[in-house]
Amino acid sequence: MHLVIPFAAPAGPQCHAALERLELPHMRTLLRALSPIGELVGTDSDLSPLMERMLSQDAFADGLIPWAALRVKALPPFQASAAYGLVSPCHLLVHADHISMQDPSTLDLIETESQALMQAMQPYFREDELTLHWLQADTWLVEGESLRGLATASLERVRGQSVDRWIPRQDAARLLRRLQNEMQMLLYTHPINDARVARGAPMVNSFWLSGTGDLPAHPRPMLQATVEDALMAPALRDDATAWVQAWQALDAGPLAELVKALKNSLAPGAPPITLTLCGNHRAQTWSQQPRSLWRHLSAVLNAPRPANILKIL
Repeated sequence: MHLVIPFAAPAGPQCHAALERLELPHMRTLLRALSPIGELVGTDSDLSPLMERMLSQDAFADGLIPWAALRVKALPPFQASAAYGLVSPCHLLVHADHISMQDPSTLDLIETESQALMQAMQPYFREDELTLHWLQADTWLVEGESLRGLATASLERVRGQSVDRWIPRQDAARLLRRLQNEMQMLLYTHPINDARVARGAPMVNSFWLSGTGDLPAHPRPMLQATVEDALMAPALRDDATAWVQAWQALDAGPLAELVKALKNSLAPGAPPITLTLCGNHRAQTWSQQPRSLWRHLSAVLNAPRPANILKIL
């Protein structure tokens, strides 16, 4: 049983200041019982967040974790030799000094709207030898040779955030930037957006490309883990009150379940209990490891406060 918690220690000043008031008794119990077994280190400028690197077992270059190909490899459109990407319809907000993206999860796109918008965009993509495939209302698949080796920023980097620094600038992305400009003009007057605006919903005025790349011949298996992303939304808003409440709910729920599972984890064939916390700069993993009585007592007596662990992530 492996639990991964992203946005465990966000960069926002309000959430960071709230670390001191976090009381997480079940996490403290886990830190006493488990041993650190490894970490990943990243930076604020990485295209791929630490959580995505962890899930992909850090087997790909930055911005080239092929989430699209991994997602559709069992679906009919998939071709093992092709390059793919994920297209997220979105609403961009133009400010005086930057452009930001409204969290796509708040668009509430319905299936018929999504399919109509994708069909309207399809001819423009085909002109550039790119083909769109519909997956679900908020996510489409794009296929094309120009996506091979094109590093792109994860949607989690721009969700509810400024997009300026994450727009691909390499020569291979000129086609993408032109398509984004064309789609803004196309979508501005699309009847679907007229209807959305009339009912008070934000228009879909652009798209974000992520998860680009192609699968290697023998891809490394993805990490088998459960991701609890309840911290993401309040962390991106730097909403300290909601972030603390989300942490407390995680401690009372999934982390409490891990503590219960510790009692049965030594049974033959039982999977080890493993916990990974991901921040902006470090992802730390703890798991059950054999240790002497002395090391066990030392760990119990000297277990760090959860807040102190989160501060260094």
